[in-house]
Amino acid sequence: MILQDFSKQIILLIISLTITPSIIFLGNNYLLTEFFTIKFFYFIFCYNLIFVAIAFIVNYFFNKKILLIVLFFAYLTFIQFYFVDLQNVLKIYKNGHTAYYVLFFILFLCLILTFYSNSSIFRNFIFLFLSLNILISVYNLVPTINKSLQSFFKSTNTKNSSSILKNFHSAKYPNIFYIIPDGLASPKILKEYANIDFNDSVQKFLKKDFHVQKHNYSSYNTTYLSLAALFKMDYPATENTQKYKNRSNFYPSIRDKNPSPAIVQYLKKNNYKFVIAPPKWGGCPSSIDYICLTPTSNSYYESIFYDYAISVFLEKSLLNKIEITYNSFFINKDINDTIITTIDKMKKNPQIWSNGGVFTMIHMMIPHQPYREHNCTITDRFSNPSKEGYKSSAYCAFNRIHKISDFIIKNFPNATIVVQSDHGVDTNLYEGKKFNEISHSLIDQRMGSFTAVRGCNAKQAAKLNQVHIIKSIVDCVSGNTQTKQLENKSYFGLYEQSPDFGKVFQVFTHN
Repeated sequence: MILQDFSKQIILLIISLTITPSIIFLGNNYLLTEFFTIKFFYFIFCYNLIFVAIAFIVNYFFNKKILLIVLFFAYLTFIQFYFVDLQNVLKIYKNGHTAYYVLFFILFLCLILTFYSNSSIFRNFIFLFLSLNILISVYNLVPTINKSLQSFFKSTNTKNSSSILKNFHSAKYPNIFYIIPDGLASPKILKEYANIDFNDSVQKFLKKDFHVQKHNYSSYNTTYLSLAALFKMDYPATENTQKYKNRSNFYPSIRDKNPSPAIVQYLKKNNYKFVIAPPKWGGCPSSIDYICLTPTSNSYYESIFYDYAISVFLEKSLLNKIEITYNSFFINKDINDTIITTIDKMKKNPQIWSNGGVFTMIHMMIPHQPYREHNCTITDRFSNPSKEGYKSSAYCAFNRIHKISDFIIKNFPNATIVVQSDHGVDTNLYEGKKFNEISHSLIDQRMGSFTAVRGCNAKQAAKLNQVHIIKSIVDCVSGNTQTKQLENKSYFGLYEQSPDFGKVFQVFTHN
């Protein structure tokens, strides 16, 4: 009887250790339910089911000692989610590569925990620890269950390009390519922050007839607001709007709003089709208004790791570390390297762009972290944040942008190319602070965004932010004269950790 009770408690402990990371993740991200897809829930269900099934099978067919081995791996699957955090702590005390030391420490810790789990007092302590984490996470989730049910099951499948092509009308205007290098600062900030010389890094743009703005402010300092401004063609939040509680009305969820966002309606009105190449963050919109470009996966198993929620769930885990270290063990293509994805699709399916009239939005998650080498391979040799890491990633971003701009100019010489980042440098130095605690220099670094335009009305368009730039270019290529003077405004918003989350503060305006 005692042995039976012991086995039941061990199985319950295995189940608790297995499901707790998933519940904590959901609780910590309850304001971001638009990122949770059905694929994510399939993944965590199968991930948890494996250990639960093994525990019951071992208990039924084998003895107590084998069950303790399963418990050891349950501890391992729990603690491995903190692999990167432990590695960062160890780096403070030890220089060089620390992954093997962390791995040894985790394995040793799991062995000790498994040994002490023979004690009922210790098991009760672990149960209490896990229960408190679960209760806190569930408490966060309760207010958002209704909203979550609507967002959880949205489809993120890539649309079939050939079927959408049937609805193409004869094109009237040249193609427009809108490239978003996430977090690429203006030339002024690049020089001041990372010592990236304007002449060395940007001179190639001038030789290709780009007009490069030396210093331009983005509409907002956060991606979810600046890209919402692009899609709304207006400022989605100002100092006079009601404080928002979550990001549900902003990017990326704004893409699937009904009616369609302003930019989609405006481009349709001018006979433009919308092609989007998104990174993991945001993923493909579900609306039929878009043709979505993603890397061709070799298998359904590989496509699972293209899901943004899954990748964030595993971001700091040992599993993710193995994937990076051993050259994409799980996936063979970098979905965040959207420039390569787009060039590949343009070569394989040139008919999408051949007749013109296509607006292509390419959101490249570069130079955004994780940092990259000059050749764009992901690296962990830089701390977080790091000026040298950012500098290396910025050169990668320039290399990719020049690669696709050369391809576009060669194949579509009349196309307009816009390179405009969503914000400037991400230093993480203002997280958790109130707006009045943030220095002017930090605001300047974060909001100083890179803008370069080649094509119609390039000089004037390069002065505009996300709200006005597309309308200015389309008006130019369509022959419409813009008589109204456009006013650029820039607002600073905060993330969920800040007491000022939900409010924005105007920091810049000009005509």
